[in-house]
Amino acid sequence: MTKEKHLYRILFLVSIFLLLINDLYLKFEYHNYLTGKLSDFAGLFAFPYFFSCFFPKKIKPIYILSGILFVFWKSEFSQPMFDFAHSYGIGIDRTVDYWDLIALPILLASFRYWNSSLISVKEPKRIFKPIIITICSFSFIATTLASHIEELNLKSDFETILNYDLETVKKELRIYHDSIVPIGSFMINLENKKAEIWTKISLRKIDSTKTKVSLDSILDFKVQGTGVMFYSGIDEDDVEFMKKLTKREIEQLFEKSINKEFVVK
Repeated sequence: MTKEKHLYRILFLVSIFLLLINDLYLKFEYHNYLTGKLSDFAGLFAFPYFFSCFFPKKIKPIYILSGILFVFWKSEFSQPMFDFAHSYGIGIDRTVDYWDLIALPILLASFRYWNSSLISVKEPKRIFKPIIITICSFSFIATTLASHIEELNLKSDFETILNYDLETVKKELRIYHDSIVPIGSFMINLENKKAEIWTKISLRKIDSTKTKVSLDSILDFKVQGTGVMFYSGIDEDDVEFMKKLTKREIEQLFEKSINKEFVVK
């Protein structure tokens, strides 16, 4: 199999698709442990595989270096690099989380897949090569846009009653569980602050026309950088505003955001 044909192999293309769909959609719609780690697994599978297609004689060094860079990227030791970039308005960022390192074994799976010859690929049309390269390049930098994420970990006993049946509430709030008491994540979006607050909620049926929504915990907040791609700075005033929000203020924002989901458009 030629190095160019590697670009068209199914698992590689699937990993790129998962990386993009997770970063651009799933993380925002379903903020949970799975979506938080999916990009790490997909990215580690695709990143060294992609560069190995252009440097097929350097495959082992590429995979080894990718692992080392991933560990460095996820550690606090890389923070000076980000601080320097931010000081010049270059909006790249990441979240320090050593649990992300559980994705490292996927490098071995990617390496073995690159070297395997079990799957044949028909000769692709040349027009697809620049398209795939462009999509891959975008997917690798999509997760580096500047943002400030801070844990809150606040417990709450706030409750509100909605005049809708349980199934309607589950659908509108995108809680896809079949348990008696559905539990899921809900995002409070503060558009004027370019920020979002992630919460954990539970739903309970009262009767055929009413549902109780309980705010169980306030998880974290994120302030997104502005601009395009690498030139996206974070508004420190927005960050300070989010830090000063009290639990009661967040609960009020939660109630307003929940009710907004049911406004007839």
